Amino acid sequence: MPANLPPEFLEWQKKLSLAKEAEEKIEILKTMLGVCPKHKGTEKIQEELKKKIAKLKREKPKKVKREGIYVVKKEEAGQVLIVGPANAGKTSFLNFICGTNFKVQDYPFTTQIPQVGMAQFENIKIQIVDTPPLSKDFKPGWLKNLARQADLVLVLIDLTKEPEKNLEEILEILADWQIEKEKIFVLANKSELEGAQQNFDKLKQKFDKLKTRFEIKEFSTKTFSAEALKKEIFEALKIVRVYLKERNKKPDFSQPFILKKGEKLISLVEKLNKEWLKKFKGAKIFSNDLKSFRILGKNYLLKDGDIIQIIE
Repeated sequence: MPANLPPEFLEWQKKLSLAKEAEEKIEILKTMLGVCPKHKGTEKIQEELKKKIAKLKREKPKKVKREGIYVVKKEEAGQVLIVGPANAGKTSFLNFICGTNFKVQDYPFTTQIPQVGMAQFENIKIQIVDTPPLSKDFKPGWLKNLARQADLVLVLIDLTKEPEKNLEEILEILADWQIEKEKIFVLANKSELEGAQQNFDKLKQKFDKLKTRFEIKEFSTKTFSAEALKKEIFEALKIVRVYLKERNKKPDFSQPFILKKGEKLISLVEKLNKEWLKKFKGAKIFSNDLKSFRILGKNYLLKDGDIIQIIE
Protein backbone atom coordinates (compact mmCIF):
# COMPACT_ATOMS: atom_id res chain seq x y z
CA MET A 1 0.00 0.00 0.00
CA PRO A 2 1.46 3.43 -0.94
CA ALA A 3 2.28 5.83 1.87
CA ASN A 4 0.63 8.92 0.28
CA LEU A 5 2.48 11.30 2.58
CA PRO A 6 0.96 14.81 2.78
CA PRO A 7 2.99 17.88 1.68
CA GLU A 8 3.37 19.13 5.25
CA PHE A 9 5.15 15.87 6.19
CA LEU A 10 7.70 16.47 3.44
CA GLU A 11 8.18 20.09 4.60
CA TRP A 12 9.00 18.93 8.13
CA GLN A 13 11.32 16.30 6.66
CA LYS A 14 13.34 19.11 5.07
CA LYS A 15 13.45 20.97 8.40
CA LEU A 16 14.69 17.81 10.10
CA SER A 17 17.68 17.65 7.74
CA LEU A 18 18.64 21.19 8.80
CA ALA A 19 18.12 20.74 12.55
CA LYS A 20 21.24 20.50 14.72
CA GLU A 21 20.08 20.18 18.33
CA ALA A 22 18.66 16.88 19.61
CA GLU A 23 15.74 18.66 21.28
CA GLU A 24 14.72 20.36 18.05
CA LYS A 25 15.01 17.08 16.11
CA ILE A 26 12.78 15.32 18.65
CA GLU A 27 10.07 17.98 18.37
CA ILE A 28 10.18 17.87 14.55
CA LEU A 29 9.98 14.06 14.54
CA LYS A 30 6.97 14.22 16.85
CA THR A 31 5.34 16.67 14.46
CA MET A 32 6.06 14.35 11.52
CA LEU A 33 4.52 11.48 13.47
CA GLY A 34 1.46 13.61 14.13
CA VAL A 35 0.89 14.51 10.46
CA CYS A 36 1.73 11.05 9.14
CA PRO A 37 -1.45 9.27 7.89
CA LYS A 38 -2.38 6.25 10.03
CA HIS A 39 -2.78 3.22 7.74
CA LYS A 40 -0.89 0.07 6.74
CA GLY A 41 1.10 1.88 4.07
CA THR A 42 2.77 4.11 6.67
CA GLU A 43 3.32 1.58 9.48
CA LYS A 44 7.05 1.27 8.70
CA ILE A 45 7.45 5.06 8.50
CA GLN A 46 5.68 5.50 11.85
CA GLU A 47 7.85 2.83 13.45
CA GLU A 48 11.02 4.43 12.07
CA LEU A 49 10.02 7.86 13.41
CA LYS A 50 9.37 6.39 16.87
CA LYS A 51 12.76 4.65 16.85
CA LYS A 52 14.53 7.89 15.91
CA ILE A 53 12.75 9.75 18.72
CA ALA A 54 13.70 7.05 21.25
CA LYS A 55 17.31 7.05 20.06
CA LEU A 56 17.63 10.85 20.31
CA LYS A 57 16.14 10.79 23.82
CA ARG A 58 18.76 8.23 24.88
CA GLU A 59 21.60 10.23 23.35
CA LYS A 60 20.43 13.60 24.67
CA PRO A 61 22.60 14.89 27.57
CA LYS A 62 20.68 14.26 30.81
CA LYS A 63 21.72 17.48 32.50
CA VAL A 64 20.63 19.77 29.69
CA LYS A 65 17.51 21.69 30.69
CA ARG A 66 14.58 20.99 28.37
CA GLU A 67 13.54 24.12 26.50
CA GLY A 68 10.78 24.63 23.96
CA ILE A 69 11.79 25.43 20.39
CA TYR A 70 9.12 28.10 20.23
CA VAL A 71 8.69 30.85 22.78
CA VAL A 72 6.09 33.60 22.53
CA LYS A 73 6.73 36.51 24.87
CA LYS A 74 3.61 37.70 26.68
CA GLU A 75 2.58 41.19 25.63
CA GLU A 76 -0.25 43.69 26.21
CA ALA A 77 -3.20 43.02 28.57
CA GLY A 78 -3.24 39.23 28.33
CA GLN A 79 -2.11 36.22 26.31
CA VAL A 80 -4.69 33.82 24.84
CA LEU A 81 -3.49 30.50 23.41
CA ILE A 82 -5.74 28.80 20.83
CA VAL A 83 -5.60 24.98 20.91
CA GLY A 84 -7.72 22.36 19.20
CA PRO A 85 -7.81 19.45 16.76
CA ALA A 86 -6.91 19.68 13.08
CA ASN A 87 -9.12 21.87 10.88
CA ALA A 88 -11.20 23.20 13.77
CA GLY A 89 -10.81 26.72 12.34
CA LYS A 90 -8.09 28.09 14.63
CA THR A 91 -6.35 30.21 11.98
CA SER A 92 -9.67 31.51 10.63
CA PHE A 93 -10.55 32.48 14.19
CA LEU A 94 -7.24 34.34 14.59
CA ASN A 95 -7.80 36.21 11.31
CA PHE A 96 -11.39 37.00 12.31
CA ILE A 97 -10.62 38.48 15.71
CA CYS A 98 -7.28 40.14 14.93
CA GLY A 99 -7.73 41.22 11.31
CA THR A 100 -4.67 39.18 10.30
CA ASN A 101 -4.30 37.33 7.02
CA PHE A 102 -2.58 34.05 7.86
CA LYS A 103 -2.87 31.18 5.36
CA VAL A 104 -5.90 28.90 5.75
CA GLN A 105 -6.02 25.48 4.02
CA ASP A 106 -8.28 22.41 4.19
CA TYR A 107 -5.48 20.01 5.14
CA PRO A 108 -4.07 19.51 8.69
CA PHE A 109 -0.94 21.27 9.95
CA THR A 110 -1.21 24.34 7.73
CA THR A 111 -0.12 26.07 10.94
CA GLN A 112 3.26 24.60 11.87
CA ILE A 113 4.59 27.20 14.29
CA PRO A 114 2.89 29.68 16.65
CA GLN A 115 1.23 32.59 14.83
CA VAL A 116 0.57 35.77 16.80
CA GLY A 117 -2.04 38.49 16.37
CA MET A 118 -3.36 41.34 18.50
CA ALA A 119 -7.09 41.79 19.16
CA GLN A 120 -8.08 45.38 19.93
CA PHE A 121 -10.77 45.53 22.63
CA GLU A 122 -11.84 49.05 23.55
CA ASN A 123 -8.66 50.67 24.91
CA ILE A 124 -6.51 47.53 25.33
CA LYS A 125 -4.92 44.87 23.14
CA ILE A 126 -5.11 41.13 23.79
CA GLN A 127 -2.43 38.84 22.38
CA ILE A 128 -3.86 35.84 20.50
CA VAL A 129 -1.57 32.90 19.66
CA ASP A 130 -2.55 30.28 17.05
CA THR A 131 -0.91 26.85 17.29
CA PRO A 132 -0.63 23.59 15.30
CA PRO A 133 -3.32 20.92 15.89
CA LEU A 134 -3.24 19.31 19.34
CA SER A 135 -4.00 15.59 19.66
CA LYS A 136 -2.93 12.48 21.58
CA ASP A 137 -0.35 11.89 18.80
CA PHE A 138 0.97 15.45 18.76
CA LYS A 139 1.48 17.24 22.07
CA PRO A 140 5.01 18.73 22.00
CA GLY A 141 6.74 20.14 25.05
CA TRP A 142 6.92 23.66 23.64
CA LEU A 143 3.13 23.73 23.27
CA LYS A 144 2.76 22.53 26.85
CA ASN A 145 5.03 25.35 27.98
CA LEU A 146 2.98 27.91 26.05
CA ALA A 147 -0.26 26.58 27.58
CA ARG A 148 1.15 26.89 31.09
CA GLN A 149 2.38 30.41 30.40
CA ALA A 150 -0.83 31.71 28.78
CA ASP A 151 -3.41 33.68 30.75
CA LEU A 152 -6.22 31.88 28.92
CA VAL A 153 -6.31 28.64 26.92
CA LEU A 154 -9.02 28.85 24.28
CA VAL A 155 -10.09 25.39 23.13
CA LEU A 156 -11.63 25.54 19.65
CA ILE A 157 -13.56 22.52 18.34
CA ASP A 158 -15.54 21.89 15.16
CA LEU A 159 -19.22 21.16 15.91
CA THR A 160 -19.52 19.04 12.76
CA LYS A 161 -16.56 16.69 13.37
CA GLU A 162 -16.83 14.51 16.48
CA PRO A 163 -16.96 17.49 18.88
CA GLU A 164 -17.51 15.40 22.01
CA LYS A 165 -14.59 13.04 21.31
CA ASN A 166 -12.25 15.88 20.29
CA LEU A 167 -13.12 18.04 23.30
CA GLU A 168 -12.61 15.16 25.73
CA GLU A 169 -9.22 14.41 24.18
CA ILE A 170 -8.05 18.04 24.37
CA LEU A 171 -9.27 18.42 27.96
CA GLU A 172 -7.48 15.22 28.93
CA ILE A 173 -4.22 16.58 27.50
CA LEU A 174 -4.67 19.92 29.31
CA ALA A 175 -5.38 18.09 32.57
CA ASP A 176 -2.21 16.03 32.07
CA TRP A 177 -0.34 19.31 31.55
CA GLN A 178 -1.86 20.58 34.83
CA ILE A 179 -3.66 23.49 33.18
CA GLU A 180 -6.15 24.96 35.65
CA LYS A 181 -9.77 24.57 34.57
CA GLU A 182 -10.37 28.20 35.55
CA LYS A 183 -8.26 29.39 32.64
CA ILE A 184 -9.90 27.16 30.00
CA PHE A 185 -12.40 28.75 27.61
CA VAL A 186 -14.21 26.47 25.12
CA LEU A 187 -15.61 27.68 21.80
CA ALA A 188 -17.69 25.31 19.68
CA ASN A 189 -17.02 26.53 16.15
CA LYS A 190 -18.96 26.44 12.85
CA SER A 191 -22.35 26.73 14.54
CA GLU A 192 -23.93 27.87 11.27
CA LEU A 193 -23.48 24.47 9.58
CA GLU A 194 -26.13 21.76 9.35
CA GLY A 195 -26.38 19.60 12.48
CA ALA A 196 -24.11 21.90 14.49
CA GLN A 197 -26.81 23.24 16.80
CA GLN A 198 -27.96 19.75 17.74
CA ASN A 199 -24.38 18.72 18.49
CA PHE A 200 -23.86 21.86 20.56
CA ASP A 201 -26.95 21.17 22.68
CA LYS A 202 -25.74 17.61 23.39
CA LEU A 203 -22.24 18.84 24.21
CA LYS A 204 -23.49 21.56 26.53
CA GLN A 205 -25.85 19.20 28.31
CA LYS A 206 -23.12 16.64 28.94
CA PHE A 207 -20.54 19.08 30.31
CA ASP A 208 -23.12 20.99 32.36
CA LYS A 209 -23.88 17.72 34.16
CA LEU A 210 -20.17 17.25 34.89
CA LYS A 211 -20.17 20.68 36.61
CA THR A 212 -16.92 21.76 34.98
CA ARG A 213 -15.44 25.13 35.88
CA PHE A 214 -15.56 26.43 32.33
CA GLU A 215 -18.31 27.36 29.93
CA ILE A 216 -18.85 26.06 26.41
CA LYS A 217 -20.03 28.71 23.99
CA GLU A 218 -21.06 28.31 20.37
CA PHE A 219 -19.37 30.40 17.71
CA SER A 220 -19.15 31.10 13.98
CA THR A 221 -17.03 33.55 11.99
CA LYS A 222 -19.97 33.74 9.56
CA THR A 223 -22.69 34.89 11.96
CA PHE A 224 -21.04 36.22 15.14
CA SER A 225 -19.72 39.69 15.94
CA ALA A 226 -15.97 40.04 16.46
CA GLU A 227 -16.54 42.76 19.07
CA ALA A 228 -18.94 40.58 21.07
CA LEU A 229 -16.39 37.77 21.02
CA LYS A 230 -13.60 40.09 22.18
CA LYS A 231 -15.78 41.06 25.14
CA GLU A 232 -16.29 37.36 25.99
CA ILE A 233 -12.52 36.81 25.91
CA PHE A 234 -11.89 39.92 28.00
CA GLU A 235 -14.31 38.65 30.65
CA ALA A 236 -12.78 35.16 30.52
CA LEU A 237 -9.33 36.66 31.17
CA LYS A 238 -10.67 37.91 34.52
CA ILE A 239 -8.77 41.19 34.43
CA VAL A 240 -9.65 44.73 35.43
CA ARG A 241 -8.52 48.07 34.05
CA VAL A 242 -7.58 50.70 36.61
CA TYR A 243 -6.84 54.32 35.70
CA LEU A 244 -4.31 56.23 37.78
CA LYS A 245 -4.95 59.88 38.57
CA GLU A 246 -2.48 62.44 39.80
CA ARG A 247 -3.51 65.48 41.82
CA ASN A 248 -5.08 68.20 39.64
CA LYS A 249 -4.66 66.09 36.51
CA LYS A 250 -6.99 63.95 34.44
CA PRO A 251 -6.18 60.25 34.11
CA ASP A 252 -4.95 58.86 30.81
CA PHE A 253 -7.82 56.60 29.74
CA SER A 254 -5.73 55.18 26.88
CA GLN A 255 -3.23 53.63 29.31
CA PRO A 256 -5.02 51.50 31.92
CA PHE A 257 -3.14 49.58 34.60
CA ILE A 258 -4.02 45.88 34.23
CA LEU A 259 -4.65 43.70 37.28
CA LYS A 260 -6.37 40.40 38.00
CA LYS A 261 -9.94 40.32 39.28
CA GLY A 262 -9.97 39.93 43.04
CA GLU A 263 -6.84 42.00 43.62
CA LYS A 264 -7.02 44.61 46.35
CA LEU A 265 -5.94 48.22 46.42
CA ILE A 266 -2.85 47.32 48.42
CA SER A 267 -1.72 45.07 45.52
CA LEU A 268 -1.91 48.04 43.16
CA VAL A 269 0.15 50.15 45.56
CA GLU A 270 2.79 47.42 45.84
CA LYS A 271 3.05 47.06 42.06
CA LEU A 272 3.36 50.81 41.58
CA ASN A 273 6.05 51.30 44.21
CA LYS A 274 6.89 48.99 47.12
CA GLU A 275 8.23 51.96 49.08
CA TRP A 276 4.72 53.42 49.19
CA LEU A 277 3.54 50.50 51.32
CA LYS A 278 5.30 51.91 54.38
CA LYS A 279 3.43 55.23 54.26
CA PHE A 280 0.18 54.18 52.58
CA LYS A 281 -2.73 56.24 53.94
CA GLY A 282 -5.48 55.28 51.51
CA ALA A 283 -6.71 56.32 48.10
CA LYS A 284 -9.49 58.26 46.42
CA ILE A 285 -11.80 56.57 43.94
CA PHE A 286 -13.39 59.04 41.55
CA SER A 287 -16.69 58.97 39.72
CA ASN A 288 -16.51 58.74 35.92
CA ASP A 289 -17.06 62.50 35.56
CA LEU A 290 -14.25 63.13 38.13
CA LYS A 291 -16.57 65.45 40.12
CA SER A 292 -16.81 63.35 43.25
CA PHE A 293 -14.77 60.77 45.11
CA ARG A 294 -14.70 58.59 48.19
CA ILE A 295 -11.83 57.35 50.36
CA LEU A 296 -10.76 53.72 50.13
CA GLY A 297 -8.76 51.45 52.42
CA LYS A 298 -6.13 48.88 51.49
CA ASN A 299 -8.61 45.98 51.31
CA TYR A 300 -10.84 47.55 48.67
CA LEU A 301 -11.44 45.08 45.80
CA LEU A 302 -10.54 46.79 42.55
CA LYS A 303 -13.15 46.88 39.78
CA ASP A 304 -12.88 47.38 36.04
CA GLY A 305 -12.88 51.10 35.24
CA ASP A 306 -11.84 52.34 38.69
CA ILE A 307 -10.17 55.77 38.72
CA ILE A 308 -7.70 55.82 41.59
CA GLN A 309 -5.56 58.52 43.18
CA ILE A 310 -3.13 57.42 45.88
CA ILE A 311 -3.23 59.78 48.89
CA GLU A 312 0.23 61.18 49.59
